[in-house]
This record gives sequence, structure tokens and C-alpha cells, in this order.
Amino acid sequence: MGFFDDMKERKAKSNAFLAELKRTRGSELGHVSIAYMGGFSAKKQSIGKLNFYENFVTYTGLGVPYIVIRASDVAGIEVGGQQQTNSRISVTRMATLGVFSLAAPKRTRVKDTTVIIALKDGRQGFFHTKQLTEFEVHGKLANAISHFHRLQLAEANQQQADSQAPPMDNAKEIMKYATLRKRGVITEEEFQAKKRQLLGL
Repeated sequence: MGFFDDMKERKAKSNAFLAELKRTRGSELGHVSIAYMGGFSAKKQSIGKLNFYENFVTYTGLGVPYIVIRASDVAGIEVGGQQQTNSRISVTRMATLGVFSLAAPKRTRVKDTTVIIALKDGRQGFFHTKQLTEFEVHGKLANAISHFHRLQLAEANQQQADSQAPPMDNAKEIMKYATLRKRGVITEEEFQAKKRQLLGL
């Protein structure tokens, strides 16, 4: 296979990947023009566009591979200014205070803002702009921050529900004793006692 054939094949694969991504990414929630500073790949300091969709986060920029992050892999999004390294507005604060968290202090007038995307595997991607204030970046990404917080909250609630649900073996046992009760083999009191025992009540 020649050089040009190899290039055509790579381009075809890239186009197929982008078409599939476009089909599955969901609605756009927000975007910002910002520089990629590192964290997800070896390439650094690239100017590009950070896009947030319902199912993915993507970044396209000069000199950096196309970055694609599944929404389910995102642990948090933080937006902060240079003077706010220890008290960045986080997903938690955004969810708690809603639009009032956008009424940021005077420091938000400084056009020096960082966006950090934390992943569940412990990695963090850093993005930076000197073209927008913290307030302006929050305005562009408010829907995305809210959406990703809801996803994390739903996942936490599901994990809690799963941990509180009786094991499937116990559920089968309860069904077995319910059948015995219907057939008259055991009494209602015996069934309730066994059910309490299996549920650990």
C-alpha cells in the first residue's frame, strides 16, 4: 500500500468515526474557544474549541489529536480564575446556588480563566483562556455544568439504590415463600417473619 492509499484509508476511518460521533453525541450544551494546556495527551498548548454535548465532550485544536470524552467518564467540571486557585466555582457550587453562583465577585472581571475536566480514572484535562472572564465562561458552559452534575447525581442515586436493594438470591427466596403462603403451606405470620429475616429487618 502506497503513502497516498494509506492517507486515504486513515481519512476514511476518521470520517467514519466523526460521523458516528455526530450521530450519538446528543444535543450541544455549550462551547468555548480555549487553549488546551495538557492532561489528556502529550500534545500541549493548542488553541481550539471545547464542546459539551449530552453524551460527549470534544476538543478540536491545532496540533492536538481530536479529544473525545464520554459523558459517563466525567467526574466533574471546574471553572476558575487565576486568583481563585483554592476556591474555584465547582459543579457542586453551581448545582447548589444555580444562577446565583454566576454572580461572581469582582475578580471575575479579570480575563484569565481555567476550565478543568476531571475524569473518573483520576486524569484531569486543563484548558485556559485570556480572552474571557470566569463569569463569561460560566455563562457559556452553565447548561453543560448543570447537565453533567445531574448525570453524576443520578449515578450516585442509582448506586445507593443498588446497595440498598436486597440481593437477587433473597428476592428469589421471598418469592418462593410467597408461593408457599398462597398454597397454604405456611401462614401469613410465618411468611412475614421469613421476609423480615431475609431483608435483615
